[in-house]
Amino acid sequence: LLFGGFANFLIPYHVGSKDVAYPRLNSIGFWIQPCGFILLAKIGFLRPQFWRYYDKTAFSFNLLEKLKFYKTKPFNNDMLLYVNYLKDTTINNNYIIWKARKNLSDLSYDSFNFTPIKLFFWNNIINYPESFWYASSRVLKSRRKKIFVSKCSARTLVTAGWTFITPFSSNLKYTGVGSQDILILSVIFAGVSTTISFTNLLITRRTLSMPGIRHRRVLLPFISIGLFLALRMLAIITPVLAAAMIMMILDRHWQTTFFEYAYGGDPILSQHLFWFFGHPEVYVLIIPTFGFINMIIPHNNTRRVASKHHMIWAIYVMSYMGFLVWGHHMYLVGLDHRSRTMYSTITIMISMPATIKVVNWTLSLVNGALKIDLPLLFSFSFLFLFLVAGFTGMWLSHVSLNVSMHDTFYVVAHFHIMLSGFAMVGIFSGFYYYFNALFGIKYSRIFGYLHLLYYSGGQWITFTPQFYLGFSGMPRRIHDYPIVFMGWQSMSTTGH
Repeated sequence: LLFGGFANFLIPYHVGSKDVAYPRLNSIGFWIQPCGFILLAKIGFLRPQFWRYYDKTAFSFNLLEKLKFYKTKPFNNDMLLYVNYLKDTTINNNYIIWKARKNLSDLSYDSFNFTPIKLFFWNNIINYPESFWYASSRVLKSRRKKIFVSKCSARTLVTAGWTFITPFSSNLKYTGVGSQDILILSVIFAGVSTTISFTNLLITRRTLSMPGIRHRRVLLPFISIGLFLALRMLAIITPVLAAAMIMMILDRHWQTTFFEYAYGGDPILSQHLFWFFGHPEVYVLIIPTFGFINMIIPHNNTRRVASKHHMIWAIYVMSYMGFLVWGHHMYLVGLDHRSRTMYSTITIMISMPATIKVVNWTLSLVNGALKIDLPLLFSFSFLFLFLVAGFTGMWLSHVSLNVSMHDTFYVVAHFHIMLSGFAMVGIFSGFYYYFNALFGIKYSRIFGYLHLLYYSGGQWITFTPQFYLGFSGMPRRIHDYPIVFMGWQSMSTTGH
């Protein structure tokens, strides 16, 4: 949402346009986003209730061949349809009650019970249902059902976590009709809003650029390059997440089995789809912040950023490689060892463009006349958080170390220093940098410095102890902890 605001404000200005290509469509995309937020907030106000669900018992839809039918007839209590006109055995026209039809004295062979005359004499070969929709309804109604009534009413309020882990998210047995469905719908709403926004902004860049920008004779500002790269990444990964959410809701309510292992599905497929979205999404969030830092450091240092073309190529390489490493979130789900080696190698290689950026930022500060200002101090905080997040990520990229650190507080600390750490600090630096242009007034220096002190200090005090908790073996996602972890836990709570 924040980068959407910056993109709507900066991209038309930087490409030389008065507005985006489709302003009304842009407004529609903006107002769809609160629908997802409101649905998400609705989860907190759901009431517990009793509910029931049906298991996905496999049903047999035998081909309508007489040979197969007679083989299974003595054992088939849920036969699809049995029509034998010579024996006058059929069902009545209301399709509800099964019973034999009475003998008719005046029998017309032109049409019988809406059955074409050409198929009337085929009853020795096949059992012919009168319509496809009737056959489909009989297949669904003839399933052997087990009805479970849950006495744990809180299941309607349970979700399978923010990663939508299967089979908990795709089966009503684990998450009742309620919170999980609302969560899936809110993600779909957010995806629709995102799709409208990035389509609009990319078309703006393509069709409304001034001549110098259009043929790349003039280099765009760093922030616009980062935003366009993030928008292109969103165009690739958003449909994948939408497909996963739709498949999940079909599994929950329409008896499909995309993610049901017992019926031919694959629960690991869900993780592949989610993390193919989830890992590039991290780069969608952090690449625009690189653009902010690339603009703030030269502005406050009175000299150009070192090797600007290498800085641009670094974020391009980082984004391209980001599509190839989603498997490092899945080292322990049973991946082939060769696949894990490939994911680990490419993940380690991503540190190379990140190192290029850090080295160039450092060189940009050499022999410069620094003007200390709030955006620059946020940029320094960004650099320190970025270094720590990158170094701790190197531990997790190796398969052998990841096995010991997986699902511990070490992962929590790394992830949050990445996103709530330097990604948010980068957003704040850009916010203060463009504050005057956005609002036409100057920000309060006192509250700005307090913001920097409290936020950066809170990040370090909250998440540094969690690295030691992870080294000590404390698992994540638990509601309580042993007393031996009280010291680090108290320190982390103080920072929070």
